[in-house]
Amino acid sequence: MARKTKEEALTTRAHIIDAARRVFHAEGVNRSTLDKVAQAAGVTRGAVYWHFANKTELFLAVKQTYMCEFDRLQSLLDEEEAPLDAMTRYLQALFAVLLENQTARETFEIILLRCEYVEEFHEVLQVITQPCTNILSAYERLYRAAAANQQLKPGLDPDLLALDTMAFAIGTIRAILSGQLIDLYRGKTGQLVQAHMALRRA
Repeated sequence: MARKTKEEALTTRAHIIDAARRVFHAEGVNRSTLDKVAQAAGVTRGAVYWHFANKTELFLAVKQTYMCEFDRLQSLLDEEEAPLDAMTRYLQALFAVLLENQTARETFEIILLRCEYVEEFHEVLQVITQPCTNILSAYERLYRAAAANQQLKPGLDPDLLALDTMAFAIGTIRAILSGQLIDLYRGKTGQLVQAHMALRRA
């Protein structure tokens, strides 16, 4: 009986997280309430509070649940023997997930466009931006490795290239999330990434 109760609790928690994602996406994080999440999940407000102390904690649970696929992609940046190829594969995989996985795309949209990081969410901003800091560091490391292997065009600064690639990735992500350009980008992101990286290759 205890095992069944634990399984039921995990199922309820998953339903609450999924309902929160839908409510956050529809109404924006700051305008959403735990009452609305409870209603969308088909549970009581008390059940929500049993699993999550507040909306901030629930927001982070949504991020962790639906952004894990993007977090796994960072392992593609570990290769240093062919650093530019590693970055190419990472960017192509990143955009492919964003285009093909609607749930992941909506979660990205919640984090980037549907949450104001003020008041109780101010401290959350560091948690949200830390992956970007890690990715930028990986870009810098790979571009430096490419420069050491004479795989970059002469005269290019690896650290500036890393910032440029970060801007390229963020700009493409925002264009996809806008919804209006998603069909334009679908099927072309591979070529777009190849063109971006070709400008750097020796």
